[in-house]
Formats: sequence, structure tokens, C-alpha cells
Amino acid sequence: MSSQALGEFELIRRCFASGFPIATDTLLGIGDDCSIIRPPHGYDLAQSIDTQVADVHFPAKAPARLIAQRALRCATSDLAAMGAAPQGFHLALTLPHSDSDWLDDFALGLRDTAHALRMPLLGGDTTRGPLLIVSISVQGWLPAGKGMTRSAARAGDDVWVSSRIGAAALALPLVLENPALEKDLARAYYRPEIQLTLAQRLLPLAHACMDISDGLLQDARHIARASLVDMVIDAAAVPTPVTQDDERWPVCFTGGDDYQLLFTAPADKREDILALNSIPGAACTRIGECLPAATLEPDVRLQLNGEPLVLSSAGYQHFG
Repeated sequence: MSSQALGEFELIRRCFASGFPIATDTLLGIGDDCSIIRPPHGYDLAQSIDTQVADVHFPAKAPARLIAQRALRCATSDLAAMGAAPQGFHLALTLPHSDSDWLDDFALGLRDTAHALRMPLLGGDTTRGPLLIVSISVQGWLPAGKGMTRSAARAGDDVWVSSRIGAAALALPLVLENPALEKDLARAYYRPEIQLTLAQRLLPLAHACMDISDGLLQDARHIARASLVDMVIDAAAVPTPVTQDDERWPVCFTGGDDYQLLFTAPADKREDILALNSIPGAACTRIGECLPAATLEPDVRLQLNGEPLVLSSAGYQHFG
């Protein structure tokens, strides 16, 4: 099929009107002015939005299906950070051109990922603009009052991460060189493993939680300052894809794009948390502890063999 430009309504009908998961709590989904959702009794609604801009958050020349799956996975990770079960998502897509081949490929990647994450498409918006921009809002259900937040860490808590940290950051130079690369480290960049099942099982065990998007140290600092605790992290305990003698090892602590969970929990929950490693891909590892804040501005200390480990970068920032 030769590529052609699609009008807005043909674009929606062809690419997004069908083929996505269906949820029984969705009374009205895509195709109207609003979606209508019936909330279950005893649950809170968790919501988040994530925007990805071409050549800022992903290579503009990457295959469309890889862009779609990365965008939906990254957005859904915020639900995992709170321990929410997915309910659905809205898509806002800004396109320089409505190329039919590109859109078919994008829709394929989006549908496949939506089914993998159990995320119905509820609606959205398409518009023309100078840059490719993908915005996805996600929502999910939390048992009332049970969501994990950044401000709930306590002195004496252990600090944990799920799975390996740093693979996506190490993949970035490879992806920039070859945007279609899908093997090995590049898989962690385009297909981050979203820990939805693990997060929901952590609700009765963990105190604070967030997903690692801007780098382990940067995001640990968010929890420390929101919770008014200091954190000490043992660099040797952090599971990374390369060893300490690799010159890329420091990047694993600051590079971002992991979308793994960083969480704290009481020391008496260690065995319960390690038991969750039976969940495929969970691999929880204890990497440090929370201490009473020593100053009015709590911070994170990275140590190696009991000595401070100073890195040249603190983590990703959108501005600054």
C-alpha cells in the first residue's frame, strides 16, 4: 500500500477506533466528546499525564511502533508508582504530516502495548503542528486511601529498586546512532518493563514509591525531600547492566529512563518483599536505608565501600 495523507476523521476511524482492550467500567469510550467511566465502590482514581517530544524524548526517525510503545509504557509507569491498577488512557497526537503508513505502524505499536498493559483507549485528540508530540494521560484504580506516595518514607526504612538500573541510559547512544535498534540494551529504552503487578502487591508492604524516570539519584532525592529523610545508597548493591570497572557504570545512577520502581519499606518486610521476586521481572534489591534528616534540606548520599562516591551529574532535568 502506498503512503497517503489521511484526514482527521479517517485517521481516527482507521487507526484508533477499534482493536484496543475493552473495560467493563468504561460506559462510553472513544468517538464522543468525553469518555464516561463508572468508578467501583471503595476505590480512588489515580491520574497522570506524560508528554514526549520528537528529538527530545525519542529519536524522530525511530520506527512509529517503537515511539508508540515507549510513550504508552512511560506514561503507564506513573500508575505503577502509585500501585494503581490500569483503567485506561487518552491520547493527544500532534503530527507534522498525516502519513498513512506511519500512522498504521504507530497504531500497531499502540494497540499491542495497550493489550500488554491492559489499557483501553478512552479517547483523545489529533492535530497538525510543526513537531511530532505524543501526549498520553493515564488513569487507574487504587483501594481508597492506599496509594503509595513520595512523601511516606520513614527513618529506618530500607530503600529498594526493582530489576536492573541503567540499561536505558546506556542504550541511548546506541539508539541515537541507530533509531531502529531493538536488541539488547535498546529494548530497555523502547520497551521499559512496567512493574504494575509488583506495585499492586507492594501496597500493604511499602511506604514511599516512585518510578525512576530522571535517574536513580535524582528520583531518590525527590523521595528524601518529600519525606524529610536522608537516604544512604550503597552503589555496589545497585543492580546494573555493567560492572564497576566499566567506564559507563556511573551513568547507571544518573541517566534516567529506567521506569523501574524505587521504594522504601520497613525492615521487617524484607522477607515479604523478596518473596515478590517470584513475579516475572520483579527482581527487588535492597540498596540502602533512610535516616533521620541531618539538615533542613534532606539529601541522598551515594557510597562505595563506606566512602562517598561523587558523580559528575545528578540526573536529568527538563530545564536548567
